[in-house]
Amino acid sequence: MIDVLEYHKQGYNCAESIVKAFNEENNSNIPVSIASPFGTGMTVGSTCGAVTGALMAVGSLKGREEATSKNESRQYTKEIINQVKEKYGTIECLQLKKNGVTCDEIIEYTYNVLKESVK
Repeated sequence: MIDVLEYHKQGYNCAESIVKAFNEENNSNIPVSIASPFGTGMTVGSTCGAVTGALMAVGSLKGREEATSKNESRQYTKEIINQVKEKYGTIECLQLKKNGVTCDEIIEYTYNVLKESVK
């Protein structure tokens, strides 16, 4: 069992933690560095890093390589974002923090939503 929070405790940001756990659990190889700019809501409190990290994982699984292919990642993206919004009322880092949501809480919840949606 992968503990996504262990990566956060090691110093990875929210997005990196999700990507790192996803890689380990799914034998994937998404470069963790691609998630580095997305922590702390893209460093400006915008979209939550846990959410953006989850969407990177979705893209690696369900994304497309050709413009003519159907973009199957969209339905998973919508599902993840809607579930986070339904639970917390927002996907914005600053608002989540103002509402008392910790990084650990949002990382764990979003990672579980990701795992459920891409089963």
